[in-house]
Amino acid sequence: MTMHTPHTASMPPAGQRGFTILEVVAVLVIMAVITAVAAGRIFEQTPAELAGISASVRSHLRYARTRSMNSDEVFGVQIISATTYAVFRNGNTGTRVVLPGQPATGIITVENQAAFTTGAAIISFDAWGRPCSNAAGTTLRTANTTVTVSYLGQTENIVVVRNTGYLQ
Repeated sequence: MTMHTPHTASMPPAGQRGFTILEVVAVLVIMAVITAVAAGRIFEQTPAELAGISASVRSHLRYARTRSMNSDEVFGVQIISATTYAVFRNGNTGTRVVLPGQPATGIITVENQAAFTTGAAIISFDAWGRPCSNAAGTTLRTANTTVTVSYLGQTENIVVVRNTGYLQ
């Protein structure tokens, strides 16, 4: 004969163990907090979008520097307005380079709500890749040049190092 122990309130009968309502509520609250934090980070794309816009401008500056060093022409980037810029060649801001995927005018418009907040209007490069302050590529910059891009309250700086044209 088997001995059967009676169950008490603190010890449920065998085979009927489970979670208490307090444990279930605690797990649901923790999951809600984690979901709220994760959703906030997933849907907050401002830093990533700003990085993408800056990367595009940076790549156009690199393109101009590389083309200047590999050809007999002066290439550069002209910031036309707070929201537009263009890559130019032959030391002439009117001779715009039309890049793949860009408008036939050669004028590139940054994303909506993005803007340049920089004073530099022209950055050209001489045959050595050194940054110049005029379109003809004859006046070397004596200090680093900073191009600032802003998007939805955040900013990112692109620094063109004097004498080398290196982009930071």
